[in-house]
Amino acid sequence: RTMRDQNTNLSKMSKWNHDLSSLTNLHRPSDDPIRVARTLRLESDINMSLEYKENIQAAKSWLEKTETTMNEITSVYQRIRELAVQGANGILKQEDTQKVAEEIKELKNHLIQVGNDTYMGRQIFTGFKTDKKLLNENGSYNTPAIDLSATGLPSELIEYKVGDSQTLSVNITGERIFGAEVDTNADGNPDMPKLFADIDKLLAALDAGDNEAASSSLEDMDNQLKTLLQVRGEVGAKVNMIDIMSERITDVGINLKELLSKTKDTDVAETQIQLITAEAVYKASLSVTARIIQPTLVDFLR
Repeated sequence: RTMRDQNTNLSKMSKWNHDLSSLTNLHRPSDDPIRVARTLRLESDINMSLEYKENIQAAKSWLEKTETTMNEITSVYQRIRELAVQGANGILKQEDTQKVAEEIKELKNHLIQVGNDTYMGRQIFTGFKTDKKLLNENGSYNTPAIDLSATGLPSELIEYKVGDSQTLSVNITGERIFGAEVDTNADGNPDMPKLFADIDKLLAALDAGDNEAASSSLEDMDNQLKTLLQVRGEVGAKVNMIDIMSERITDVGINLKELLSKTKDTDVAETQIQLITAEAVYKASLSVTARIIQPTLVDFLR
């Protein structure tokens, strides 16, 4: 009975010592099944919040790249529109009009290059086919590599999971920026995005010195500019929203960690008191046992 009591006291002291050294009072499910289950759930939620945070950062990087590209496209197109106004006012000499047309051609080529912009080696405007460029050198869509049908590029939205039941699409498909294909050859086959078709129409009018035709193209360009501004505003709104999501997921992670700490972590002050008490009890039991079991076999043999 004495040895059993000794081991009991030693086990209690060992338990408090283990709690203090490991900084947790849950070592096995039998310690407290309810709190162990809660701990596992909280740890799972914390890991998921870390995954969501990584997804949010990746989504933000993609959207910021898209926003930068959209800003550039809009600025270049606004410059083309300004040049269109200059070329269509009828007061420029033919040689000056040709200079305007040359600048517009250069800006058109720049738009084609920006339309094939990439993020980490992935095309940002081609939906799921991020290994295919969107535009050919003349500004036409890269078909059939890029499917422009209703079930193709327009529906290919890259989504990131940023919450338990929340996803966020991060890409803008190219046809929203450059428009649907139109027939520029009058052969019944659409062959050029509307944005570039309008620019080509403007260039043809400037080359021909047709100020009236150049002026009539301004309305189409204004409508296209409104579309660009709308898309740019949509991307900007997503960037702002994802900043809010990032702050929220950070706060959620902090709250979960605090709750996990309260559930499984050792109360150091209380455990130290319990350890000192258990140590005193164990030493007292050793002292008592030493007095009780003083006689040995040698004492009986004398």
